[in-house]
Amino acid sequence: MARARRKFHDPFDHYIRRLPEPEREIQRRRVQINLGTVADVRSLTHDTIELVVKCDESDQPLAALAGQYATIKVPGVKKPRSYSFAKAPEDENAGEHTFYIRMVPDGELSGWLAQADRVGERVEIAGPLGAFRLDPSNDTMVCIAGGSGMSAIAAILQHAANLGVARHCYYFYGARSQKDLYCQAEMQTIKANWKKRKKFKFVPVLSEEPEDSDWTGPRGFVTDYFKDEYLGKGKIAIDGIKAYFCGPPPMIDHGVKVLMDAGLGEGDIYFDKFEDASSPAPVVDNTKCVLCDECLLVKPVPNCLVEATNFKTNGAGVVSEYERIRPAHTSGLYYNSLFIDEKECIRCFACVDACPHDAISVNYEKTPKTLRKYR
Repeated sequence: MARARRKFHDPFDHYIRRLPEPEREIQRRRVQINLGTVADVRSLTHDTIELVVKCDESDQPLAALAGQYATIKVPGVKKPRSYSFAKAPEDENAGEHTFYIRMVPDGELSGWLAQADRVGERVEIAGPLGAFRLDPSNDTMVCIAGGSGMSAIAAILQHAANLGVARHCYYFYGARSQKDLYCQAEMQTIKANWKKRKKFKFVPVLSEEPEDSDWTGPRGFVTDYFKDEYLGKGKIAIDGIKAYFCGPPPMIDHGVKVLMDAGLGEGDIYFDKFEDASSPAPVVDNTKCVLCDECLLVKPVPNCLVEATNFKTNGAGVVSEYERIRPAHTSGLYYNSLFIDEKECIRCFACVDACPHDAISVNYEKTPKTLRKYR
């Protein structure tokens, strides 16, 4: 009679465990820093250009969602700038990312673009960043944008049309005059592709159009027009809507106030605001920090958010000096602080979006709070 074969037992096999699949939402909050090439530069208006960056084939894809943004760093400019992706990812060519950039006076990146034909130039792109994206409901979409804020809203609407979402949509776009309007054809394409029997309406509103021009559309500030003509006249009910904003911070602030005064909840309003260097940098309250590292995993530049100790402050309590620590080589974080260096911060607020415990805000005191003093 044949003897049963004994199964060999490896005494170490109980130490081997299959790692769990990473959560997709967490993966998307990590920042990939890629090198790329300027593939195309095209004029959209007298002061707005379309920039296309193609990442190197050897780099991992940025895996952005429609509505998110990236930072772009160009040669000769110290700090990167934040720009929203202007197309739904599924509408882009492989490895390419499109941005709408307003050419502002004295702007460093604008100046770089204006100095020469930059097609073929090497740049650095980091992303994806931000929590702005299409929500999963079937509520009516109310979108309000201004200037280069067209980009993120256009990407979200392209993505929504591609998905065939069964939602009504009203898009109010604020510009100064007719010469500042662009993406008209893109809006018509979205309308043609929108879910049948669901409304898609694009409403450009001009604030500085000459009175004697041939413009017959709405005039004034876009948020005021929406408030007076749509909310005030009952064309849109405040119940059952989701609001999306992208554009100048004052426009977003006013639009959010209009909607919240009308009764819309804060959780039904979505936006990303980009600030410049004159705006306050966010501050970490280390007494609220749980050491989850989410903020460290989304920073687009190396020295904006650091582990530090031995802070020296000026008379106003603002940090003037600090000592950078090296994890695993110097004292642990429990003896130090996460610190945002406002001179290095680019005001992208990715760390604020990533923090799950409200430990980072522009409203906290600038003097760092340390759990224990370093010895």
